[in-house]
Order: sequence, then structure tokens, then C-alpha cells
Amino acid sequence: MPQPAPETPKRRILGFCWFRRETYDQARSVMSDPDVLFEDFDTWLAAARKIERDVTAAGDKVVRIRFDLPGFLLWCASRGRLPDEQARAGWAAEEARKRFGTRF
Repeated sequence: MPQPAPETPKRRILGFCWFRRETYDQARSVMSDPDVLFEDFDTWLAAARKIERDVTAAGDKVVRIRFDLPGFLLWCASRGRLPDEQARAGWAAEEARKRFGTRF
């Protein structure tokens, strides 16, 4: 009896919080963990692009979620969350699910 073919791993779609140059400093200044973010936008951008390449090379897909400071802060407040790294990841994941539904 032939063996069933191994399941192909599902390709993940990862929502990635994507900052904009013009609002990066302001966004960083209101975070509860500014030390986790890079000092300047250009350094953040280089690191973000590397992560994007690494995730893509691993077979997954990155979806850039444009960072919306007022929307993010409202999201945090409505969930009783501090505006930190975990909240940024949760917000980006939720935004990606809104856009991609069950594909996410």
C-alpha cells in the first residue's frame, strides 16, 4: 500500500508593522519600549527589509501593514494594552487578518 504524500507546510502570511519615515520618531516617542525600536528610521528600515527577506526565504510571506499611530493607540487602549512590541505585533496581525481573512 503506497504511503500518503507528506503534507506541504502551509505558507504563513505575517503582518509586519511598517513605519513611515515622516512619523517614525513620533511613533517611537509614544511607545512604552522605545529602546526596542531603532534610534532612527533608516536603521529600522534596513533591519525590517532584512527580516522581510529572511521570512520570504523561509517560504512565508510578509504583508506590510502601514503603521497608523492613532489607530494603533486606540487599539491598545480598547484592549488595555501598553503600546509595546507585543502590541505592535498583535495589531499588525489583526490588521492582516482583516485584509486576508482565512488566508491569514
